[in-house]
Amino acid sequence: MTTSDLPAEGQPDVSTEGTEAPFDDVITLSTSTGDDGVVTVTVVGEVDTFTAPVLRSTLDSQLERQPKELVIDLSGVQFLGSAGLAVLVETQKSSRAREVGLSLIATTRAVTRPLEVTGLIDLFTIVDGSAR
Repeated sequence: MTTSDLPAEGQPDVSTEGTEAPFDDVITLSTSTGDDGVVTVTVVGEVDTFTAPVLRSTLDSQLERQPKELVIDLSGVQFLGSAGLAVLVETQKSSRAREVGLSLIATTRAVTRPLEVTGLIDLFTIVDGSAR
């Protein structure tokens, strides 16, 4: 460690060693299975570079169970970044390969706008969630 690595005299040490990641509470995922065998993964928060791997892991785990259908409820998502879009596309490919139906509940502009702008919206069955 050099002296330039140390905080200036009288300045607080603002190093990040030993601190929790700031994105730990940015996304909340919950999973439920209906009587009809349909699995719903509900996503609340922001889906970005930091949180997308958590979402992908959850979706992959659910697809491995071979449900009748997988519904991803994105109505509580406030931000959907490119990493989140990539997870959705990968999940769509995986569900198709496993012959599992996939639909998205996408009711907010934070979700529909990125899907529309990228042209990805046509890959998905979008439902409003009122039937769930």
